[in-house]
Amino acid sequence: MTRIKIKSNPYTKEILYSTFDETSKGWINIKDSDAGKSSELRETDERFFLPFRIKNIINIIKKEYYVGEMIQICFEGTQDEYAEVAAICESEDNRDKIELVRSKEFLENARFIKPDIKEVFENVEPVIDNIMKENSYVIKELNKVAKALDDIIPICVFGTYSAGKSTFINALIGVEILPSGGDPVTAKIYEISNSEQPDQAKISFKYLDEEIEISIEKDGMRVLRGKQDIDIIEKIRLAVEENENVDFYNTVRIAVDILNNYEKRDKETIELGSVISLSIPFSKKSIIGNTNNKFVIFDTPGSNSYSNQEHSKVLAEALASFSNGIPIWVTEYSDHDTMDNAKLIDDVRSINALDKRFTMIVFNKADDADLPEGGFSKEKVSDILEYKAVEQMYASGIFFVSSIMGLGSKNDGEFFDRFYRKTYRTQSPTFSDPEDIDYMCLYRYNIMPEQNKANAIESSEGLDNLIYANSGLYCIEKEIDGFGSKHAAYNKCQMVFAFLNDVIKETNERINERTKILLDARERSTQELNSKTKLLQDEMERSAKNIEENNGRKSKDDISEYVSKELKYKFDETQLASIDAEQRRRNFESNNFGVKEKEYEDAKNKLWNHIKESSQGFFKKNIIESVQNMASDITDGLKNVQSRKEEMDTAEKELDKQSSEEILKYIIDMYKTNLDEVQSRLFEHLDEYWKDKEREFKRILLLQITKSEALSASQREEISDIIQNFNVDGFKKKADSVFVRKRFLRGRLLGIRITDDEKLDIRKLTKDYNDRINKIIKEMSQQMNEDCFLQFKTWDEKLLGEINANLTEYNPELKSIAEIIRLETENIADLEEKQRMIQHSFDTIKDLMSWKSVEGE
Repeated sequence: MTRIKIKSNPYTKEILYSTFDETSKGWINIKDSDAGKSSELRETDERFFLPFRIKNIINIIKKEYYVGEMIQICFEGTQDEYAEVAAICESEDNRDKIELVRSKEFLENARFIKPDIKEVFENVEPVIDNIMKENSYVIKELNKVAKALDDIIPICVFGTYSAGKSTFINALIGVEILPSGGDPVTAKIYEISNSEQPDQAKISFKYLDEEIEISIEKDGMRVLRGKQDIDIIEKIRLAVEENENVDFYNTVRIAVDILNNYEKRDKETIELGSVISLSIPFSKKSIIGNTNNKFVIFDTPGSNSYSNQEHSKVLAEALASFSNGIPIWVTEYSDHDTMDNAKLIDDVRSINALDKRFTMIVFNKADDADLPEGGFSKEKVSDILEYKAVEQMYASGIFFVSSIMGLGSKNDGEFFDRFYRKTYRTQSPTFSDPEDIDYMCLYRYNIMPEQNKANAIESSEGLDNLIYANSGLYCIEKEIDGFGSKHAAYNKCQMVFAFLNDVIKETNERINERTKILLDARERSTQELNSKTKLLQDEMERSAKNIEENNGRKSKDDISEYVSKELKYKFDETQLASIDAEQRRRNFESNNFGVKEKEYEDAKNKLWNHIKESSQGFFKKNIIESVQNMASDITDGLKNVQSRKEEMDTAEKELDKQSSEEILKYIIDMYKTNLDEVQSRLFEHLDEYWKDKEREFKRILLLQITKSEALSASQREEISDIIQNFNVDGFKKKADSVFVRKRFLRGRLLGIRITDDEKLDIRKLTKDYNDRINKIIKEMSQQMNEDCFLQFKTWDEKLLGEINANLTEYNPELKSIAEIIRLETENIADLEEKQRMIQHSFDTIKDLMSWKSVEGE
């Protein structure tokens, strides 16, 4: 049997393919195998998530490796992606050719671990802000990551002018706000978000480099920030007062129109900033208006308009504080293969803030396009996908839409624009009446991965709002929201990982700089010290070094001994079997399983008694008639017995499953509870252990000071007082900087599976639990001990710095150098302590995102 492995890591955007070599009994990357030299699987493309291309990948595997016997595909990746792969492999076309198995190696779904990553990041964020506040780039990236973890996802709408971008955005938000028309109408970049208040809109912009923010409410407009009497505000107020329609949305529309047209006549004067932020209540009659995802929609000037000449640069700046945006290219079916669009695509692909793995291509005004009545042929689909611009942008799909009809489905056909109103009124029957001869379902023309399209068609067909579905808008919004809920989290998690990695490098550089200053100061100090004082200083530093080495080595043995003797959290197989049996007994009793057993026994007894009674009178009646009656009665009795048996077995299986799930929950709860207790006990033990090591270090230094001939009696007394009164650290209070427990709570806890009969394998469960918790306690204890050891080193360096500063009391030059040494020692210690917290955060996030193995299988 041919075996192929698909290893997908959506965090790092890597997909690897391997074949199993029977000779070496190992996996070989297809790129390195002789058979794979001409394989299409050698081609890699970071532009897509695996679910968008898995059907094509499976087809390639079948074409290249299927020779009449089953192909086994081993999948390594997330559960979300495995489900997508399974759906394809289990389809009618593949189930007889593909056997799908799941590797023991797996990754967590990003949406599951993102809350933990966010929590870790929020704990370390103030630390990074404190040590990097002078580095504007790091602070900018820090804010960017924080915003990304708040689930803000930009939707960036691109296209040439007259493609209908503004109309499409109006349709998304369900409100007719942005200006539209055949000429280049959008002169600025609009950043549009859903208002938290249903009766308030806010517009923010820069006017002559001053930040302006206005609030529009149902009873009028007011300025929240900036001057009240500037020209642009007066123009908006006057336009609102002169308009007879004081509708809330109409007021917003007037303000946006004034801003959009403010500088069109005088191109020499640029008073208004390039980006206008608009927060407005989205229509609740749509997915986008009701989602928990926080989308921010960007509208841009047409790429081939004069006002767009600098739009790529401005847009890149506007997106600099965002991440993993969804690029949406809006064009028309007949215009996608133009030079203007080709240039636009190059600009879009150069913007790093956009996630090209989820690019959407929207063919707008599709109701006016010459679309084939029966849908596209495979040849035509292939032709469309081969156009240069389409080929470069295609990822999640090509969507056919009528933005006007989609907007009308949300506002019940109540339009401000006359052309919109006329179009909607004229075409409504073709989108709402299935009996209409020209009935239109635009979503059926979408070009998407096959399994995605099947799901899209099914959900669109089930929608009550036919115009919303048939306009193609519902399908687009569903895909956008799906990206926000499922796929966007991978990019966000990876962002935090990459950012913390960079910050660690930055802090290393700072520590190296500080260390160089410290070493230079120490060198100058050494040259000035008299020989006896230098001898004492060297002796103390040697002692510190020896003590550090001994403590580092012995503490590992101590913590291992403590763990083996004191931290015993094993389950006994007999004990667990007893708990399982008791839980099962309670469930069976509370659900009256005995009634099912009794009914089954009664049915068997009734059948047996009936057989005995029938056989006793067998020869007293007509034999043929007796046989027929007896056979009929036995058949009915057997059916009754079988029915009761099936009912009893079904009930037993359900109760076994319930009992097993409850025991698993109990075990996992015990695991978490035990880890909490382990962590607490470790902190208590390590706190006392390392406090004792600090006291021991002070005793050794005191002995060296009291014996030294380099110091006067008063100096010995003074330095001895410094040593005795120097604070002994409480290691336990620093527990918050170590994300210990969280690092060991992720993954498929214990890798336990319920067997086919719904009962637990108690022996296997006991072994898996004991193996895992023993391993985790050892890892946790060593990690915590290492952190305490580093804290000890920081403490003893501070103490030595304090002593050295006082050894130079009578030499002004030396005292100045000693003060530099003391301050730099404290700076380095502070940086190292903060870096440890950053490193712990980084390690925790790295563990959450790393490959894990199902244990015990």
